[in-house]
Amino acid sequence: MSEYVHARDHEGYGGHELGTLIRQQLPRLILENLSASEDINPNNYRINGSIGQGNWAYVPWLVIMDRDITVTTQEGEYVAYLFSEDMERVYLAFNQGVTKADRRDYLAKKNILRDSINFQDFQVDDNIRLSDKPLGRKYEQSTVAYRQYNKTDLVNGITTEEQLINDLHQMMLIYQEYKEQIWQPDNSANQNDNLEPTSEPVVAEVISHIKEYITAKGFAYPDGLIENFYLSLKTKPFVLLAGISGTGKTKLVQLFAEAIGCRYKLISVRPDWNDGSDLLGYKNIQGKFVAGPIIDFIKAANDDADNIYLVCLDEMNLARVEYYFSDFLSIMETRKKVNKNIVTDTIIDSNYFENKSDQAYADLILPDNLYIVGTVNMDETTHPFSKKVLDRANTIEFSEIHLDMFTLLDETNSGLDTWKVNPAFLKSKYVTLRDCGIENEDKLGDIIGRLMEINDILKEANLQIGYRIRDEICFYMLYNNQEELLTENAAFDFQLMQKVLPRIQGSSETIKRVLIKLFYFTAGRDYSNEDGTIGSKAINFVNANNDLPFPRSSAKIAFMIKRFEEDGFTSFWL
Repeated sequence: MSEYVHARDHEGYGGHELGTLIRQQLPRLILENLSASEDINPNNYRINGSIGQGNWAYVPWLVIMDRDITVTTQEGEYVAYLFSEDMERVYLAFNQGVTKADRRDYLAKKNILRDSINFQDFQVDDNIRLSDKPLGRKYEQSTVAYRQYNKTDLVNGITTEEQLINDLHQMMLIYQEYKEQIWQPDNSANQNDNLEPTSEPVVAEVISHIKEYITAKGFAYPDGLIENFYLSLKTKPFVLLAGISGTGKTKLVQLFAEAIGCRYKLISVRPDWNDGSDLLGYKNIQGKFVAGPIIDFIKAANDDADNIYLVCLDEMNLARVEYYFSDFLSIMETRKKVNKNIVTDTIIDSNYFENKSDQAYADLILPDNLYIVGTVNMDETTHPFSKKVLDRANTIEFSEIHLDMFTLLDETNSGLDTWKVNPAFLKSKYVTLRDCGIENEDKLGDIIGRLMEINDILKEANLQIGYRIRDEICFYMLYNNQEELLTENAAFDFQLMQKVLPRIQGSSETIKRVLIKLFYFTAGRDYSNEDGTIGSKAINFVNANNDLPFPRSSAKIAFMIKRFEEDGFTSFWL
Protein backbone atom coordinates (compact mmCIF):
# COMPACT_ATOMS: atom_id res chain seq x y z
CA MET A 1 0.00 0.00 0.00
CA SER A 2 2.83 2.39 0.83
CA GLU A 3 4.40 1.97 -2.63
CA TYR A 4 1.30 2.18 -4.82
CA VAL A 5 0.65 5.93 -4.75
CA HIS A 6 4.24 6.73 -5.69
CA ALA A 7 4.20 4.14 -8.46
CA ARG A 8 0.89 5.44 -9.82
CA ASP A 9 2.11 9.05 -9.90
CA HIS A 10 5.72 8.60 -10.99
CA GLU A 11 6.40 5.18 -12.53
CA GLY A 12 5.43 3.38 -15.71
CA TYR A 13 2.46 1.01 -15.70
CA GLY A 14 3.60 -1.75 -18.02
CA GLY A 15 5.40 -4.69 -16.39
CA HIS A 16 5.45 -3.15 -12.92
CA GLU A 17 6.06 -5.51 -10.01
CA LEU A 18 2.92 -4.24 -8.26
CA GLY A 19 0.92 -5.61 -11.18
CA THR A 20 2.46 -9.04 -10.59
CA LEU A 21 1.69 -8.75 -6.89
CA ILE A 22 -1.98 -7.81 -7.33
CA ARG A 23 -2.76 -9.99 -10.35
CA GLN A 24 -0.83 -13.14 -9.45
CA GLN A 25 0.77 -13.36 -6.02
CA LEU A 26 -2.11 -12.12 -3.86
CA PRO A 27 -4.77 -14.18 -5.71
CA ARG A 28 -2.62 -17.29 -5.11
CA LEU A 29 -2.30 -16.38 -1.44
CA ILE A 30 -6.07 -15.97 -1.11
CA LEU A 31 -6.59 -19.30 -2.87
CA GLU A 32 -4.23 -20.99 -0.42
CA ASN A 33 -6.18 -19.58 2.53
CA LEU A 34 -9.50 -20.69 1.06
CA SER A 35 -8.06 -24.16 0.44
CA ALA A 36 -7.15 -24.44 4.12
CA SER A 37 -10.80 -24.13 5.15
CA GLU A 38 -12.95 -27.25 5.40
CA ASP A 39 -16.10 -25.15 4.84
CA ILE A 40 -15.08 -23.66 1.50
CA ASN A 41 -14.42 -25.37 -1.84
CA PRO A 42 -11.82 -23.19 -3.60
CA ASN A 43 -12.66 -24.73 -6.98
CA ASN A 44 -15.98 -22.86 -6.90
CA TYR A 45 -14.25 -19.50 -7.08
CA ARG A 46 -12.39 -17.34 -9.53
CA ILE A 47 -9.94 -14.83 -8.01
CA ASN A 48 -8.75 -11.80 -9.96
CA GLY A 49 -6.73 -8.70 -9.17
CA SER A 50 -6.36 -5.42 -11.03
CA ILE A 51 -4.23 -2.30 -10.87
CA GLY A 52 -5.95 -0.90 -13.96
CA GLN A 53 -6.35 -1.51 -17.66
CA GLY A 54 -3.53 0.17 -19.54
CA ASN A 55 -3.05 2.80 -16.84
CA TRP A 56 -2.85 2.81 -13.06
CA ALA A 57 -6.24 2.46 -11.37
CA TYR A 58 -7.22 4.91 -8.66
CA VAL A 59 -9.03 2.07 -6.89
CA PRO A 60 -7.12 -1.21 -7.35
CA TRP A 61 -8.92 -4.35 -6.24
CA LEU A 62 -8.91 -8.08 -5.59
CA VAL A 63 -12.14 -10.00 -6.14
CA ILE A 64 -13.39 -13.49 -5.31
CA MET A 65 -16.25 -14.59 -7.55
CA ASP A 66 -18.40 -17.69 -7.28
CA ARG A 67 -18.27 -19.08 -10.82
CA ASP A 68 -22.02 -19.80 -10.79
CA ILE A 69 -22.89 -16.24 -9.81
CA THR A 70 -20.44 -14.26 -11.92
CA VAL A 71 -17.06 -14.44 -13.62
CA THR A 72 -16.68 -10.69 -14.03
CA THR A 73 -16.82 -7.66 -11.76
CA GLN A 74 -19.30 -5.97 -14.06
CA GLU A 75 -22.32 -7.90 -12.78
CA GLY A 76 -23.50 -10.26 -10.08
CA GLU A 77 -22.27 -10.36 -6.50
CA TYR A 78 -18.77 -11.04 -5.27
CA VAL A 79 -16.37 -10.55 -2.36
CA ALA A 80 -13.72 -7.88 -2.87
CA TYR A 81 -10.76 -6.12 -1.35
CA LEU A 82 -11.07 -2.47 -2.42
CA PHE A 83 -8.17 -0.07 -1.89
CA SER A 84 -8.82 3.64 -1.36
CA GLU A 85 -7.26 6.11 -3.78
CA ASP A 86 -4.91 7.50 -1.13
CA MET A 87 -4.01 3.94 -0.04
CA GLU A 88 -4.76 4.76 3.59
CA ARG A 89 -7.56 2.18 3.78
CA VAL A 90 -8.52 -1.18 2.35
CA TYR A 91 -12.00 -2.65 2.61
CA LEU A 92 -13.12 -6.26 2.66
CA ALA A 93 -16.51 -5.91 0.97
CA PHE A 94 -19.56 -7.79 -0.19
CA ASN A 95 -20.09 -6.02 -3.49
CA GLN A 96 -22.17 -6.11 -6.63
CA GLY A 97 -21.36 -5.32 -10.26
CA VAL A 98 -22.68 -2.07 -11.64
CA THR A 99 -22.10 -2.17 -15.41
CA LYS A 100 -25.15 -4.22 -16.33
CA ALA A 101 -27.52 -2.50 -13.95
CA ASP A 102 -29.09 0.91 -13.77
CA ARG A 103 -27.88 2.94 -10.78
CA ARG A 104 -31.35 2.88 -9.24
CA ASP A 105 -31.43 -0.90 -9.59
CA TYR A 106 -28.19 -1.62 -7.77
CA LEU A 107 -28.98 0.92 -5.04
CA ALA A 108 -32.34 -0.75 -4.51
CA LYS A 109 -30.78 -4.21 -4.55
CA LYS A 110 -28.20 -3.10 -1.99
CA ASN A 111 -30.98 -2.31 0.47
CA ILE A 112 -32.75 -5.60 -0.25
CA LEU A 113 -29.55 -7.57 0.36
CA ARG A 114 -28.90 -5.73 3.61
CA ASP A 115 -32.38 -6.65 4.81
CA SER A 116 -32.10 -10.26 3.64
CA ILE A 117 -28.59 -11.27 4.76
CA ASN A 118 -27.16 -11.49 8.25
CA PHE A 119 -23.84 -9.70 7.84
CA GLN A 120 -23.02 -10.27 11.51
CA ASP A 121 -20.52 -7.64 12.70
CA PHE A 122 -19.63 -6.26 9.25
CA GLN A 123 -20.65 -2.67 8.62
CA VAL A 124 -23.77 -2.15 6.50
CA ASP A 125 -23.74 1.62 6.13
CA ASP A 126 -22.70 3.95 3.30
CA ASN A 127 -19.57 5.32 4.95
CA ILE A 128 -17.06 3.52 2.76
CA ARG A 129 -14.67 6.06 1.21
CA LEU A 130 -12.66 5.01 -1.83
CA SER A 131 -12.29 7.92 -4.24
CA ASP A 132 -14.05 10.99 -5.55
CA LYS A 133 -13.55 9.70 -9.10
CA PRO A 134 -16.71 8.44 -10.87
CA LEU A 135 -15.75 4.75 -10.85
CA GLY A 136 -14.66 4.95 -7.21
CA ARG A 137 -18.04 6.42 -6.27
CA LYS A 138 -19.81 3.62 -8.11
CA TYR A 139 -17.85 1.05 -6.10
CA GLU A 140 -18.86 2.89 -2.93
CA GLN A 141 -22.53 2.95 -3.91
CA SER A 142 -22.59 -0.73 -4.88
CA THR A 143 -21.00 -1.97 -1.64
CA VAL A 144 -23.49 -3.91 0.48
CA ALA A 145 -21.35 -4.64 3.56
CA TYR A 146 -17.72 -4.13 4.46
CA ARG A 147 -14.94 -4.07 7.03
CA GLN A 148 -12.38 -1.28 7.01
CA TYR A 149 -8.67 -1.76 7.67
CA ASN A 150 -6.40 1.25 8.14
CA LYS A 151 -2.90 1.19 6.70
CA THR A 152 -1.32 2.29 9.98
CA ASP A 153 -3.01 -0.59 11.82
CA LEU A 154 -1.78 -3.06 9.22
CA VAL A 155 1.77 -1.71 9.29
CA ASN A 156 1.94 -1.59 13.09
CA GLY A 157 0.47 -5.06 13.55
CA ILE A 158 -2.68 -3.83 15.31
CA THR A 159 -4.62 -5.62 12.59
CA THR A 160 -3.06 -9.08 12.51
CA GLU A 161 -2.79 -11.60 9.70
CA GLU A 162 -4.94 -13.98 11.75
CA GLN A 163 -7.70 -11.37 11.94
CA LEU A 164 -7.55 -10.81 8.18
CA ILE A 165 -7.84 -14.55 7.53
CA ASN A 166 -10.73 -14.93 9.99
CA ASP A 167 -12.60 -11.97 8.48
CA LEU A 168 -12.19 -13.35 4.97
CA HIS A 169 -13.43 -16.76 6.10
CA GLN A 170 -16.44 -15.15 7.76
CA MET A 171 -17.27 -13.10 4.65
CA MET A 172 -16.92 -16.15 2.40
CA LEU A 173 -19.38 -18.11 4.55
CA ILE A 174 -21.83 -15.21 4.21
CA TYR A 175 -21.26 -15.29 0.44
CA GLN A 176 -21.99 -19.03 0.39
CA GLU A 177 -25.13 -18.50 2.45
CA TYR A 178 -26.28 -15.86 -0.01
CA LYS A 179 -25.84 -18.29 -2.89
CA GLU A 180 -27.66 -21.12 -1.15
CA GLN A 181 -30.60 -19.16 0.25
CA ILE A 182 -31.16 -16.03 -1.84
CA TRP A 183 -29.40 -16.07 -5.19
CA GLN A 184 -31.52 -17.03 -8.18
CA PRO A 185 -29.75 -18.87 -11.03
CA ASP A 186 -31.86 -17.00 -13.59
CA ASN A 187 -29.87 -13.89 -12.71
CA SER A 188 -26.55 -15.58 -13.41
CA ALA A 189 -23.88 -13.72 -15.30
CA ASN A 190 -23.49 -16.76 -17.52
CA GLN A 191 -26.94 -16.35 -19.01
CA ASN A 192 -26.10 -13.50 -21.35
CA ASP A 193 -27.88 -14.55 -24.50
CA ASN A 194 -31.02 -12.53 -23.87
CA LEU A 195 -29.50 -9.57 -22.10
CA GLU A 196 -30.92 -6.20 -23.02
CA PRO A 197 -28.44 -3.40 -23.65
CA THR A 198 -27.39 -1.61 -20.48
CA SER A 199 -29.01 1.78 -20.01
CA GLU A 200 -25.98 3.45 -18.44
CA PRO A 201 -22.82 1.52 -19.34
CA VAL A 202 -19.89 2.09 -17.00
CA VAL A 203 -17.29 2.77 -19.65
CA ALA A 204 -14.19 1.76 -17.67
CA GLU A 205 -15.71 -1.62 -16.89
CA VAL A 206 -16.87 -2.21 -20.46
CA ILE A 207 -13.33 -1.42 -21.60
CA SER A 208 -12.07 -3.90 -19.03
CA HIS A 209 -14.43 -6.52 -20.43
CA ILE A 210 -13.25 -5.82 -23.99
CA LYS A 211 -9.65 -6.35 -22.89
CA GLU A 212 -10.54 -9.57 -21.10
CA TYR A 213 -12.40 -10.78 -24.18
CA ILE A 214 -9.49 -9.99 -26.50
CA THR A 215 -7.06 -11.73 -24.14
CA ALA A 216 -9.38 -14.74 -23.92
CA LYS A 217 -9.22 -15.00 -27.70
CA GLY A 218 -5.44 -15.23 -27.53
CA PHE A 219 -4.54 -11.72 -28.67
CA ALA A 220 -2.61 -8.91 -26.98
CA TYR A 221 -2.35 -5.21 -27.76
CA PRO A 222 -0.15 -2.46 -26.27
CA ASP A 223 -1.20 -0.62 -23.13
CA GLY A 224 -3.70 2.15 -23.78
CA LEU A 225 -4.62 1.05 -27.30
CA ILE A 226 -8.15 -0.15 -26.51
CA GLU A 227 -8.92 3.01 -24.53
CA ASN A 228 -7.56 5.11 -27.38
CA PHE A 229 -9.59 3.21 -29.97
CA TYR A 230 -12.76 3.68 -27.91
CA LEU A 231 -12.17 7.41 -27.39
CA SER A 232 -11.42 7.86 -31.08
CA LEU A 233 -14.67 6.17 -32.11
CA LYS A 234 -16.67 8.21 -29.62
CA THR A 235 -15.06 11.44 -30.81
CA LYS A 236 -15.99 10.78 -34.43
CA PRO A 237 -17.39 7.64 -36.09
CA PHE A 238 -14.51 7.37 -38.56
CA VAL A 239 -11.16 5.94 -37.43
CA LEU A 240 -8.13 4.78 -39.39
CA LEU A 241 -5.79 2.01 -38.19
CA ALA A 242 -2.57 2.48 -40.11
CA GLY A 243 0.74 0.66 -40.16
CA ILE A 244 2.63 -2.27 -41.60
CA SER A 245 0.86 -5.45 -42.60
CA GLY A 246 0.22 -8.19 -40.06
CA THR A 247 0.02 -6.08 -36.89
CA GLY A 248 -3.56 -6.99 -35.93
CA LYS A 249 -5.48 -4.00 -37.28
CA THR A 250 -8.39 -5.90 -38.80
CA LYS A 251 -8.50 -8.37 -35.91
CA LEU A 252 -8.80 -5.52 -33.41
CA VAL A 253 -11.93 -4.23 -35.12
CA GLN A 254 -13.46 -7.71 -35.24
CA LEU A 255 -12.74 -8.56 -31.60
CA PHE A 256 -13.88 -5.14 -30.38
CA ALA A 257 -17.18 -5.64 -32.23
CA GLU A 258 -17.62 -9.17 -30.87
CA ALA A 259 -16.88 -8.11 -27.29
CA ILE A 260 -19.67 -5.52 -27.21
CA GLY A 261 -22.15 -7.57 -29.20
CA CYS A 262 -22.56 -5.15 -32.08
CA ARG A 263 -23.38 -5.79 -35.72
CA TYR A 264 -20.17 -6.14 -37.74
CA LYS A 265 -19.31 -6.21 -41.43
CA LEU A 266 -15.93 -6.59 -43.12
CA ILE A 267 -15.57 -5.06 -46.59
CA SER A 268 -12.39 -5.68 -48.57
CA VAL A 269 -11.53 -2.64 -50.67
CA ARG A 270 -10.73 -3.39 -54.31
CA PRO A 271 -7.88 -1.61 -56.12
CA ASP A 272 -10.13 -0.75 -59.10
CA TRP A 273 -12.59 1.38 -57.10
CA ASN A 274 -12.80 4.82 -58.68
CA ASP A 275 -15.83 6.59 -57.23
CA GLY A 276 -18.55 6.36 -54.60
CA SER A 277 -20.69 4.00 -56.67
CA ASP A 278 -18.19 1.21 -56.09
CA LEU A 279 -19.00 1.35 -52.39
CA LEU A 280 -22.59 2.58 -52.33
CA GLY A 281 -24.06 1.20 -55.55
CA TYR A 282 -25.10 2.36 -59.01
CA LYS A 283 -27.93 2.27 -61.54
CA ASN A 284 -27.57 -0.29 -64.30
CA ILE A 285 -28.59 0.25 -67.91
CA GLN A 286 -32.21 -0.61 -67.05
CA GLY A 287 -32.28 2.07 -64.35
CA LYS A 288 -32.37 -0.47 -61.52
CA PHE A 289 -30.22 0.25 -58.49
CA VAL A 290 -27.46 -2.31 -57.87
CA ALA A 291 -26.53 -2.12 -54.19
CA GLY A 292 -22.88 -1.69 -53.26
CA PRO A 293 -21.22 -3.62 -50.44
CA ILE A 294 -21.99 -1.06 -47.70
CA ILE A 295 -25.43 0.35 -48.48
CA ASP A 296 -27.49 -2.53 -47.01
CA PHE A 297 -25.47 -2.33 -43.80
CA ILE A 298 -26.17 1.41 -43.61
CA LYS A 299 -29.86 0.73 -44.22
CA ALA A 300 -29.92 -1.81 -41.39
CA ALA A 301 -28.32 0.73 -39.06
CA ASN A 302 -30.94 3.31 -40.02
CA ASP A 303 -33.70 0.83 -39.19
CA ASP A 304 -32.21 -0.49 -35.94
CA ALA A 305 -31.29 2.26 -33.47
CA ASP A 306 -30.96 -0.24 -30.59
CA ASN A 307 -27.74 -1.77 -31.90
CA ILE A 308 -24.25 -0.56 -32.74
CA TYR A 309 -23.15 -1.13 -36.35
CA LEU A 310 -19.43 -1.33 -37.03
CA VAL A 311 -18.03 -1.69 -40.55
CA CYS A 312 -14.37 -2.35 -41.33
CA LEU A 313 -13.03 -1.20 -44.70
CA ASP A 314 -10.04 -3.50 -45.00
CA GLU A 315 -6.92 -2.28 -46.82
CA MET A 316 -8.67 0.99 -47.45
CA ASN A 317 -5.89 2.56 -49.49
CA LEU A 318 -5.53 -0.19 -52.10
CA ALA A 319 -7.60 2.29 -54.13
CA ARG A 320 -7.41 6.07 -53.93
CA VAL A 321 -9.49 6.95 -50.89
CA GLU A 322 -10.28 10.44 -52.20
CA TYR A 323 -11.94 8.88 -55.26
CA TYR A 324 -14.32 6.33 -53.77
CA PHE A 325 -14.77 7.71 -50.25
CA SER A 326 -15.15 11.45 -50.87
CA ASP A 327 -18.95 11.27 -50.72
CA PHE A 328 -18.75 9.76 -47.23
CA LEU A 329 -16.28 12.38 -46.07
CA SER A 330 -18.58 15.15 -47.26
CA ILE A 331 -21.69 13.61 -45.69
CA MET A 332 -19.82 13.08 -42.42
CA GLU A 333 -19.15 16.82 -42.20
CA THR A 334 -22.90 17.52 -42.22
CA ARG A 335 -23.37 15.88 -38.80
CA LYS A 336 -25.62 17.93 -36.54
CA LYS A 337 -27.67 17.42 -33.41
CA VAL A 338 -31.43 17.11 -33.75
CA ASN A 339 -32.98 16.65 -30.33
CA LYS A 340 -30.89 13.84 -28.77
CA ASN A 341 -29.78 12.31 -32.05
CA ILE A 342 -26.96 13.12 -34.43
CA VAL A 343 -28.04 13.13 -38.08
CA THR A 344 -26.48 13.89 -41.46
CA ASP A 345 -27.66 14.88 -44.90
CA THR A 346 -28.99 12.03 -47.00
CA ILE A 347 -26.46 9.79 -48.70
CA ILE A 348 -28.45 9.27 -51.90
CA ASP A 349 -31.33 11.58 -52.77
CA SER A 350 -34.69 9.93 -53.48
CA ASN A 351 -34.79 11.51 -56.96
CA TYR A 352 -31.84 9.33 -57.96
CA PHE A 353 -33.96 6.17 -57.93
CA GLU A 354 -36.14 5.40 -60.95
CA ASN A 355 -37.80 2.19 -59.74
CA LYS A 356 -40.24 2.10 -56.86
CA SER A 357 -38.59 -1.04 -55.52
CA ASP A 358 -35.37 0.92 -55.01
CA GLN A 359 -36.98 3.60 -52.85
CA ALA A 360 -35.98 1.61 -49.75
CA TYR A 361 -32.52 3.11 -50.23
CA ALA A 362 -33.81 6.67 -50.50
CA ASP A 363 -33.15 9.25 -47.82
CA LEU A 364 -30.70 7.10 -45.85
CA ILE A 365 -28.33 9.00 -43.56
CA LEU A 366 -25.19 8.07 -41.66
CA PRO A 367 -26.94 7.33 -38.33
CA ASP A 368 -25.28 7.88 -34.97
CA ASN A 369 -25.08 4.13 -34.30
CA LEU A 370 -22.90 3.50 -37.38
CA TYR A 371 -19.09 3.51 -37.14
CA ILE A 372 -16.57 3.14 -39.95
CA VAL A 373 -13.04 1.89 -39.32
CA GLY A 374 -10.52 1.72 -42.13
CA THR A 375 -7.38 -0.41 -41.99
CA VAL A 376 -4.45 1.00 -43.89
CA ASN A 377 -1.13 -0.55 -44.92
CA MET A 378 1.40 2.25 -45.26
CA ASP A 379 3.88 0.77 -47.74
CA GLU A 380 4.96 1.15 -51.35
CA THR A 381 2.09 -1.03 -52.66
CA THR A 382 -0.66 1.35 -51.56
CA HIS A 383 -1.82 4.92 -52.15
CA PRO A 384 -0.90 7.68 -49.68
CA PHE A 385 -3.52 9.63 -47.76
CA SER A 386 -4.18 13.30 -48.37
CA LYS A 387 -4.56 15.81 -45.55
CA LYS A 388 -8.26 15.94 -46.42
CA VAL A 389 -8.64 12.36 -45.19
CA LEU A 390 -6.22 12.59 -42.26
CA ASP A 391 -7.94 15.73 -40.96
CA ARG A 392 -11.25 13.91 -40.79
CA ALA A 393 -10.18 10.86 -38.79
CA ASN A 394 -8.22 9.77 -35.78
CA THR A 395 -5.38 7.82 -37.38
CA ILE A 396 -3.98 5.23 -34.97
CA GLU A 397 -0.54 3.98 -35.91
CA PHE A 398 0.38 0.28 -35.68
CA SER A 399 4.14 0.27 -36.08
CA GLU A 400 5.56 -1.07 -32.83
CA ILE A 401 6.19 -4.80 -33.01
CA HIS A 402 6.98 -6.82 -29.90
CA LEU A 403 7.19 -10.47 -30.89
CA ASP A 404 7.35 -11.47 -27.23
CA MET A 405 3.94 -9.90 -26.55
CA PHE A 406 1.45 -12.76 -26.66
CA THR A 407 -1.02 -14.53 -24.44
CA LEU A 408 -1.76 -18.20 -23.92
CA LEU A 409 -5.36 -19.23 -23.47
CA ASP A 410 -6.48 -19.68 -19.89
CA GLU A 411 -9.18 -22.28 -19.37
CA THR A 412 -10.85 -20.00 -16.82
CA ASN A 413 -11.62 -17.25 -19.32
CA SER A 414 -11.44 -18.77 -22.80
CA GLY A 415 -15.23 -18.92 -22.91
CA LEU A 416 -15.80 -15.31 -21.89
CA ASP A 417 -19.19 -14.13 -23.09
CA THR A 418 -19.88 -11.22 -25.36
CA TRP A 419 -22.02 -8.39 -24.07
CA LYS A 420 -24.77 -6.46 -25.74
CA VAL A 421 -23.74 -2.89 -25.02
CA ASN A 422 -26.08 0.06 -25.29
CA PRO A 423 -25.34 2.33 -28.29
CA ALA A 424 -24.79 5.14 -25.77
CA PHE A 425 -21.42 3.52 -25.07
CA LEU A 426 -20.03 4.86 -28.36
CA LYS A 427 -22.50 7.60 -29.23
CA SER A 428 -21.00 11.06 -29.49
CA LYS A 429 -22.31 13.75 -27.17
CA TYR A 430 -20.56 16.62 -28.91
CA VAL A 431 -20.66 17.80 -32.52
CA THR A 432 -19.63 21.41 -31.93
CA LEU A 433 -17.81 23.08 -29.03
CA ARG A 434 -21.12 24.66 -28.05
CA ASP A 435 -22.40 21.20 -27.15
CA CYS A 436 -19.71 20.83 -24.48
CA GLY A 437 -21.50 22.99 -21.92
CA ILE A 438 -20.39 25.81 -19.67
CA GLU A 439 -19.24 23.29 -17.05
CA ASN A 440 -16.33 22.33 -19.34
CA GLU A 441 -15.25 25.88 -20.13
CA ASP A 442 -12.11 25.80 -17.97
CA LYS A 443 -11.09 22.40 -19.29
CA LEU A 444 -11.57 23.53 -22.87
CA GLY A 445 -9.48 26.61 -22.16
CA ASP A 446 -6.59 24.43 -20.98
CA ILE A 447 -6.78 22.17 -24.04
CA ILE A 448 -7.06 25.02 -26.52
CA GLY A 449 -4.19 26.83 -24.81
CA ARG A 450 -1.95 23.84 -25.55
CA LEU A 451 -3.16 23.72 -29.14
CA MET A 452 -2.38 27.40 -29.61
CA GLU A 453 1.19 26.72 -28.47
CA ILE A 454 1.42 23.95 -31.06
CA ASN A 455 -0.04 26.15 -33.79
CA ASP A 456 2.57 28.81 -33.06
CA ILE A 457 5.19 26.16 -33.83
CA LEU A 458 3.43 24.77 -36.92
CA LYS A 459 2.85 28.24 -38.36
CA GLU A 460 6.45 28.44 -39.56
CA ALA A 461 5.76 25.62 -42.04
CA ASN A 462 2.17 26.67 -42.74
CA LEU A 463 0.92 23.45 -41.12
CA GLN A 464 -1.44 24.89 -38.51
CA ILE A 465 -4.38 22.82 -37.37
CA GLY A 466 -7.84 24.19 -38.11
CA TYR A 467 -11.11 24.38 -36.25
CA ARG A 468 -12.16 20.83 -37.10
CA ILE A 469 -9.05 19.32 -35.54
CA ARG A 470 -9.29 21.69 -32.57
CA ASP A 471 -12.86 20.58 -31.89
CA GLU A 472 -12.16 16.87 -32.23
CA ILE A 473 -9.13 17.00 -29.95
CA CYS A 474 -11.26 18.84 -27.39
CA PHE A 475 -14.01 16.21 -27.63
CA TYR A 476 -11.48 13.38 -27.21
CA MET A 477 -9.93 15.02 -24.16
CA LEU A 478 -13.32 15.72 -22.55
CA TYR A 479 -14.50 12.13 -23.02
CA ASN A 480 -11.29 10.88 -21.48
CA ASN A 481 -11.59 13.30 -18.57
CA GLN A 482 -15.14 12.13 -17.88
CA GLU A 483 -14.33 8.42 -17.98
CA GLU A 484 -10.76 8.56 -16.58
CA LEU A 485 -9.44 5.98 -19.01
CA LEU A 486 -6.03 7.58 -19.61
CA THR A 487 -3.98 10.18 -17.82
CA GLU A 488 -4.41 13.65 -19.29
CA ASN A 489 -0.91 13.66 -20.73
CA ALA A 490 -1.34 10.17 -22.21
CA ALA A 491 -4.59 11.24 -23.90
CA PHE A 492 -3.02 14.40 -25.32
CA ASP A 493 -0.02 12.34 -26.43
CA PHE A 494 -2.32 10.10 -28.47
CA GLN A 495 -3.95 13.15 -30.05
CA LEU A 496 -0.61 14.61 -31.04
CA MET A 497 0.21 11.28 -32.67
CA GLN A 498 -3.13 11.03 -34.45
CA LYS A 499 -4.12 14.57 -35.38
CA VAL A 500 -0.95 16.69 -35.53
CA LEU A 501 2.18 14.73 -36.42
CA PRO A 502 0.74 12.87 -39.47
CA ARG A 503 0.40 16.27 -41.19
CA ILE A 504 4.13 16.91 -41.11
CA GLN A 505 6.27 15.87 -44.06
CA GLY A 506 8.74 17.49 -46.39
CA SER A 507 12.35 18.16 -47.28
CA SER A 508 12.85 21.81 -46.34
CA GLU A 509 14.89 23.00 -43.38
CA THR A 510 11.69 24.59 -42.11
CA ILE A 511 10.29 21.12 -41.43
CA LYS A 512 13.33 20.22 -39.36
CA ARG A 513 13.07 23.43 -37.33
CA VAL A 514 9.40 22.73 -36.64
CA LEU A 515 10.19 19.19 -35.50
CA ILE A 516 12.93 20.40 -33.16
CA LYS A 517 10.53 22.90 -31.58
CA LEU A 518 7.86 20.22 -31.25
CA PHE A 519 10.39 17.96 -29.57
CA TYR A 520 10.99 20.69 -27.00
CA PHE A 521 7.22 20.90 -26.45
CA THR A 522 6.78 17.13 -26.00
CA ALA A 523 10.04 16.16 -24.28
CA GLY A 524 11.26 19.35 -22.62
CA ARG A 525 14.70 19.19 -24.29
CA ASP A 526 15.72 22.09 -26.56
CA TYR A 527 18.07 21.30 -29.47
CA SER A 528 17.35 24.49 -31.43
CA ASN A 529 20.76 26.02 -30.71
CA GLU A 530 22.79 22.88 -31.39
CA ASP A 531 24.61 22.13 -34.62
CA GLY A 532 25.25 18.82 -36.30
CA THR A 533 23.24 15.63 -36.05
CA ILE A 534 20.33 16.00 -33.65
CA GLY A 535 18.13 12.99 -34.42
CA SER A 536 20.33 10.43 -32.67
CA LYS A 537 20.69 12.69 -29.64
CA ALA A 538 16.91 13.08 -29.44
CA ILE A 539 16.38 9.32 -29.70
CA ASN A 540 18.93 8.68 -26.95
CA PHE A 541 17.27 11.32 -24.78
CA VAL A 542 13.87 9.63 -25.18
CA ASN A 543 15.31 6.20 -24.40
CA ALA A 544 17.08 7.51 -21.29
CA ASN A 545 14.03 9.20 -19.78
CA ASN A 546 10.88 7.31 -18.79
CA ASP A 547 9.03 10.30 -17.35
CA LEU A 548 8.60 12.49 -20.43
CA PRO A 549 5.28 14.39 -20.65
CA PHE A 550 4.44 12.94 -24.08
CA PRO A 551 6.68 9.91 -24.67
CA ARG A 552 5.00 8.54 -27.81
CA SER A 553 5.13 11.85 -29.64
CA SER A 554 8.67 12.51 -28.44
CA ALA A 555 9.87 9.17 -29.82
CA LYS A 556 8.11 9.72 -33.14
CA ILE A 557 9.46 13.27 -33.54
CA ALA A 558 12.99 12.08 -32.74
CA PHE A 559 12.62 9.41 -35.42
CA MET A 560 11.35 11.99 -37.92
CA ILE A 561 14.30 14.30 -37.23
CA LYS A 562 16.77 11.43 -37.68
CA ARG A 563 15.09 10.39 -40.91
CA PHE A 564 15.30 13.96 -42.21
CA GLU A 565 19.01 14.08 -41.47
CA GLU A 566 19.67 10.73 -43.17
CA ASP A 567 17.36 11.00 -46.20
CA GLY A 568 16.81 14.72 -46.69
CA PHE A 569 13.09 14.06 -46.35
CA THR A 570 10.82 13.00 -43.53
CA SER A 571 7.23 12.01 -42.86
CA PHE A 572 5.20 10.49 -40.06
CA TRP A 573 4.87 7.15 -41.81
CA LEU A 574 7.66 4.58 -41.94
